[in-house]
Amino acid sequence: MDIKINDLELFLEKYPQMSLAPSKKDEHIVQGALSLDIMDERFGVIKDDFFIKIVILENFPEDIPTVYELEDRFPKTPDYHTYPDSSLCLGSKMSLKKRIKETPTLEGFIHSCVVPYFYAIALYLQGKDRFVFGELSHGLVGIIQDYMGVFELSSIEQVIKLLEILSLKSNKGNKKECPCGCKRKVTKCSFHKKVVEYRNVMTRKEFEEERELISLAFDIWKKESIEKKKRKAIPLV
Repeated sequence: MDIKINDLELFLEKYPQMSLAPSKKDEHIVQGALSLDIMDERFGVIKDDFFIKIVILENFPEDIPTVYELEDRFPKTPDYHTYPDSSLCLGSKMSLKKRIKETPTLEGFIHSCVVPYFYAIALYLQGKDRFVFGELSHGLVGIIQDYMGVFELSSIEQVIKLLEILSLKSNKGNKKECPCGCKRKVTKCSFHKKVVEYRNVMTRKEFEEERELISLAFDIWKKESIEKKKRKAIPLV
């Protein structure tokens, strides 16, 4: 489902503070003020404005838009969950795609993915709680944490087994042993409902790529741990 210029026109009519900016052939860029006016039971009324840029590729919602804050209201550092190119880390790929799939429009993306980030930033800048919706570690560790949290898993091995199941066609993946540790096939466990819920959130290739990255990192970590144990066990001459 490619994003159409008509969809953008409807969005811009509803959000006149946003406008189209010059862009490449295969993308659209929308930029302007994101205004927050949120009533929160804990913190009261939160009002703030952030000037942002959103880069939307032609095959949105399959590809996640990239978001930038343009006025340097906060440092573009890992503490503020930004990438080296200054784009914003709005969450893990899996969780973002899940939210976009539930509301596959530009407006839905802004409300489900962008607004929560800037709401947390606004509170942070006011000296209140840091990232009130919780935050993941950076990089691969954060991806693993997200899978563990969403699927209620307790080990990296379980995450790798889960990703193997999600990377296979359903008729093959369902025959695998459930990653929860029950020793039964996936379809014989209540965990299967969660697998079905997330199976189409990303492509099998995307799940496989994350499985390969996590497996490689885990193998390296295990090898380094073994080497450390060996060094401790062998006294220095």
